[in-house]
Amino acid sequence: MYKDKIDFFLNEISKKCNEDKAENITFSLGSSYYSLFYHEDVEIERVENLIDLASEAPHYSFASGSLAVTYFMRLLHTANIITDEDIDAIEEDSIEFFLELLATCVDKKEYDLFTGLIGLGLYFIEIQRFDTVAKIVSYVDHLRHEQNNSFFWIDHIVKEDNICDLGLAHGLPSIISFLAECYHKNCEKETCEKLIRGTVNFLINLYEENKNATHIFPSKINVVTGEKQLANRLAWCYGDLGVALSIWKAYIVLQDENLKDVCLYMVLNSAKIRLDKSGVFSSTTHDCIDTGICHGTSGISHIFNKFFKIFQREELKEAHDYWMSITLQQLEKGIKFPYDPKNDVWVEHTGLLEGISGVGMVLLDYQYPDKAKDWDKIYLMNIG
Repeated sequence: MYKDKIDFFLNEISKKCNEDKAENITFSLGSSYYSLFYHEDVEIERVENLIDLASEAPHYSFASGSLAVTYFMRLLHTANIITDEDIDAIEEDSIEFFLELLATCVDKKEYDLFTGLIGLGLYFIEIQRFDTVAKIVSYVDHLRHEQNNSFFWIDHIVKEDNICDLGLAHGLPSIISFLAECYHKNCEKETCEKLIRGTVNFLINLYEENKNATHIFPSKINVVTGEKQLANRLAWCYGDLGVALSIWKAYIVLQDENLKDVCLYMVLNSAKIRLDKSGVFSSTTHDCIDTGICHGTSGISHIFNKFFKIFQREELKEAHDYWMSITLQQLEKGIKFPYDPKNDVWVEHTGLLEGISGVGMVLLDYQYPDKAKDWDKIYLMNIG
């Protein structure tokens, strides 16, 4: 439908990524990751620069810090771009550091995908250190709270007490997704199944309370007072689409047909939403709409495309086409991304999660899925 236009933008994004000189891990990671999948021409010198950036970084985030870079190097190794000797040298010191970091996350009760146990767990799955993965599952199990056969986790990063996060970026859906990955790798299957079932029970209770709304799931809930922080948005990070991804993964593990029905209902409900009700960041001053993966139009289109392949429902194809069309319209204008939405500051950058290389990966996945196979597992969107 958009073949020539997408081919044009894939080349344009490739040029932007290769021109990017910013000394920033997020941007370098994004542009190199895109180059890996688009041309497979990442220069070893650029990889070495990225490693240097990671070693100097004050943070270890799975989004843009040393953990993300090391995980990325694993993917380069899998793609035969760097050798066994290279990956051994890179990981020689980092694995010990991440093991130490694991203990810190446990002490802080931090399970977060980007800065806690879940991101570390995904890395150790990738390097097949299942003894460590099993420990992480045990830690996650220990941190859970139980209420009426439902499991939930308290967010210890935020300042408020008793907050349960419901976003795929930082909350319960990411826990389900991680546990599903462990289950499929035959790691602590019984515990994973138990935790997935209990967590899904928590989500289904919220679903039943609000399933007739345009946006079903809040972003957060106070588990003591019941007060909800509404999401009211379509996005990867928060809202119904991220929850739906996790419910589908739970269905695959539990084979509960009710979960399949709930998932389909949620994505069909979300497919009705248009831009003005989506919560996607936009600027009339700069004539910009956020097109990034995290909370923009390309991420939305990608998730609808994933679910269309599963359910083969015309409504989901139409929703994908709608959001893809908006993404391409923005690319034609010269794309910028929200840096500070409150003050209406928008910038160009090549980041993967929130920048143009991520948009490029969505386009590549749609146009040439064989070239972009399984790239989105880093953001827990790998549902087939």
